[in-house]
Amino acid sequence: MPASTSFFRFQCWKSPESVNTGHQVVTDGGGRGIAVNGAPLSIGASIVLYRTPIAAVRPLVDALLQQGVAHVYLVDNSPQSFGAFQGWAPDERVSLIGRQGNIGYGRANNLAIRKSTAAHKYHLVCNPDISLQAGAIRALYALMESRPEVGLCMPRVVGPDGRVQHLCKRSPVPLDYLSRLVPPRSWSQRRRARLEMLDRSYDLPMEVECLSGCFMFFRSSVLGALNGFDERFFLYFEDFDLAQRSRRIAVNLYYPHAQVIHVHAREHRRSWRVRLHFIMSAIRYFNKWGWFGHS
Repeated sequence: MPASTSFFRFQCWKSPESVNTGHQVVTDGGGRGIAVNGAPLSIGASIVLYRTPIAAVRPLVDALLQQGVAHVYLVDNSPQSFGAFQGWAPDERVSLIGRQGNIGYGRANNLAIRKSTAAHKYHLVCNPDISLQAGAIRALYALMESRPEVGLCMPRVVGPDGRVQHLCKRSPVPLDYLSRLVPPRSWSQRRRARLEMLDRSYDLPMEVECLSGCFMFFRSSVLGALNGFDERFFLYFEDFDLAQRSRRIAVNLYYPHAQVIHVHAREHRRSWRVRLHFIMSAIRYFNKWGWFGHS
């Protein structure tokens, strides 16, 4: 654990079940209301869309609101001609941010993050291809309330087939990706096992260097101190970079007692343009964090 985590007040571990989550409304240090157990929680959520019909993301928006998220920010990076929100009158708890074109994943999230972190105690960065399982948001909320040293957490993430997606990562190095291109296959398997922390149990909570951007549950004070995503990353590695920076001032925690479902499409295998973004972002990441480990 980085020494700088002493910036936050440590407390003895309390299980989330022991946290008082009655119907009362309390106030955090910044005067922001936190309602619990059936009422909206002090959580904002951002979802970045690209050529995603609103019908495809409405089930997720509805689920987030039903599970206690106070406000959802939908940021549309689609071309203006796409009209993702056309004909939709959203709930007052949903803000639509669009018509800026494709400005990149991190920069688009930052448009919502700046609004959300000023208004809510927690902020969730969420992909549109996520489905929530019952109680996931409240379980993460209770965890964060009981662990003030945790700045970022991620639940267990499974695919539609129920298999665990190994999205806890050690900080990558170029060999982790180059090994997938050259034989022997056993080398690639060893590198992947190291990267995806397969030597650790995904059934137990663990501290992690890098967490996936598909579902990042942040303490707003931490996310605000980091100024959100580094907007120099247009696509890919912006989540690893943000997790690495978060880890310098707080704890990154994988928490398997909450669960979500993720489709997990690998777009960079289909498009040369997206593949180029992957390569450029990888170079930027390794320049920043080290080609052979941490710099």
